[in-house]
Amino acid sequence: MPLFGALELDLAAPRLPVLRDLDAETWTLPQAEILQLAFEVSRATHALLPRAMHPAIPPYVTIHVTRYPESPVGPFNLASLRLMGRAGAHPRGFFLGAVASTPAAAAGLREGWGLPAVAGSVTLRRRHDRVMASVTRDGAPILECALVDPQPISGGDVQYIHSVTLGQVPLDGKTAPWLVQVDPRYTFHKAERGRPEVSRLDAEAWNAGAMRLQNPIAATVCTVDTDMPRIRFVMDPEVPVVKGTRKIRDSREAP
Repeated sequence: MPLFGALELDLAAPRLPVLRDLDAETWTLPQAEILQLAFEVSRATHALLPRAMHPAIPPYVTIHVTRYPESPVGPFNLASLRLMGRAGAHPRGFFLGAVASTPAAAAGLREGWGLPAVAGSVTLRRRHDRVMASVTRDGAPILECALVDPQPISGGDVQYIHSVTLGQVPLDGKTAPWLVQVDPRYTFHKAERGRPEVSRLDAEAWNAGAMRLQNPIAATVCTVDTDMPRIRFVMDPEVPVVKGTRKIRDSREAP
């Protein structure tokens, strides 16, 4: 029997972002610098994943901290924690939490795509032997991490798995929880890999319950041209995606 997530939707619904509509225009995001760390986590995390999705085996999360020097809402940094799984046959990262460095970015990401972004302090800085990131929310540090000993690699060696996020979506005359697919494009300019290191992760602040990081998997830092694309698909969070997927438009460029 396939395994499915066990998220209690009624408990999660009050904190979900509310999308303005499903017609957010693309955000073009050139020269973004993305720090990505991956760690295995305990098997109890299936309760954090919607019932429409399958847990990854072994379960793991990715931490992203990104500097966007240019966007429609101005420069901002974004940190996120995603629990990895599958939507049908497709690997996907489910957003647990996100922090944006400006209120405008947090509001735009919540209303446009349903990212669970809140405003806080997000820093990304480089030293000769590491790339470090830290996140503070409401005056409290909730993430401190680094890629140690960066070494150059090809961008073709880096894989960014597309995301899904759970939001209150206006559809068919009512607003209700739906999974929204977020599938940016990436054009690589520079890529490095190194050893992932996390010295602090406040799981509750990232809507991750009592989750604990276990074995480190990989770490990369890349400079890319990317985007926040137009929404193409939404999925019923309580039904397997092969049955509960709705197409919103055929392509990113479609009206």
